[in-house]
Amino acid sequence: MFPRLKLARNLLTDDGVIFLSIDENEIENLKKLCNEIFGEENFIGCAGRITKKSNNKGDFWSPNFDYILTYAKNVNLTPQFSGGANVENYKLIEQEGPRKGEKYQLVRLYMSTIRNRNPEQRFWIDCPDGSKIIPPGSTFPPERPNLGDGIWRWSRKTFEENKDKIVVKRVKSSNLLDENKNPAKWNVYTKTYLNDVLENSSAKPNSFIENHINQIGSHELNKLNIPFDYSKPTSLIKYLMEVSKFKEGIILDFFSGSASTADAVLQYNNEDKNNRKFIMVQIPEEIDEKSKAFKEGFYNICEIGKERIRRAGDKILEESNNKDLDIGFKVFKLDSSNLEKWDPDYNNLQQSLTIDNIKEGRTNEDLVYEIMLKYGIDLTYPIEQIDNIYSIGFGALIICLDNNITKDITNQILKLTNNSSTSRVVFKDSGFKSDADKTNIKEILKTNNIDEFITI
Repeated sequence: MFPRLKLARNLLTDDGVIFLSIDENEIENLKKLCNEIFGEENFIGCAGRITKKSNNKGDFWSPNFDYILTYAKNVNLTPQFSGGANVENYKLIEQEGPRKGEKYQLVRLYMSTIRNRNPEQRFWIDCPDGSKIIPPGSTFPPERPNLGDGIWRWSRKTFEENKDKIVVKRVKSSNLLDENKNPAKWNVYTKTYLNDVLENSSAKPNSFIENHINQIGSHELNKLNIPFDYSKPTSLIKYLMEVSKFKEGIILDFFSGSASTADAVLQYNNEDKNNRKFIMVQIPEEIDEKSKAFKEGFYNICEIGKERIRRAGDKILEESNNKDLDIGFKVFKLDSSNLEKWDPDYNNLQQSLTIDNIKEGRTNEDLVYEIMLKYGIDLTYPIEQIDNIYSIGFGALIICLDNNITKDITNQILKLTNNSSTSRVVFKDSGFKSDADKTNIKEILKTNNIDEFITI
């Protein structure tokens, strides 16, 4: 765990956080490790999560919860957590204006629990039929209200500045008064937008999490027809993303299992129309040959995770019809370098100098991605292939893996670079037809302001 956590800290953004799910048997050891790696000052807190409603295991207590340790890379830069909104209450959708498409709910402008004598919070509001309404009470503007007279939640100034959020509705029963001091036929509401609540909420999330039990994760897998045990519910991952205000960037799961985190990211992106990305890391543990998963053709856990992401993405697209949702992903396996170390044959030095140093059985795509990694280029960048020439990121990197290259290839390469002086061009050192061609290509590229000429 130590090297993995050390790497996790290095990968975090300066305002990033890490959540670690652990049971009671190892929580003390894990916290000691994290204090050493992240620093005690960056310990955000520990939440308990109900994992199951009933459990007959255990000799004394039946364990039914685990812990979520939370650390920051730099607590001074980390946004404070928000309590999370009751999303189910936001059932209305704005139909027009700059906030079209946003979810909101209506909240009464008058609440009997608000009490003070501020005359700026007791004023008449016009209704669509020409009548006026005011909260119940014995005084009326311009008189100063008595203590106990109803007042609006907003002052007159706030009301005037936010009329676009005001809704006056005809209702069967209202506790407001009309200008004749009779029960009114109207009520006044304010629009409360879900996005505003998520952005500005000052309430802190409860450190005891009750609504995300493991059984939900099992039901989710059953709906996708994925055979796997002990999956965490996607609702838990979405909840953690919500309270930590994770709206963009990359979420990394070091123990991805069935890829619940990837599923959760796709769902959350679909819900709030953001474009978060995920990286799932999982050792390809072999599946028990007697298990249902093995009989269905899954031979290691990674295969289960990949298939879940495919099915989850297809299911979200089918149910939401959100054609803009990106459900694509790439799969990489950790391996040694695609390039052989140079081990010259001193009895035949000329052959050693010209031999291809790419390992047998490796494809051009293997080499392209290794080069991208070594140059720190995002692996999600688009790759355009023309024969054995690869353009990455619209010409930011050009990789030519052709053989018998002559200077004639430079015109094709220059077109792919889009005349950008920031382009890098990589060749196989053994790919040139002659040393003269190698020199000529280098000079032609340099003349066109491309100085990064690299051979491997």
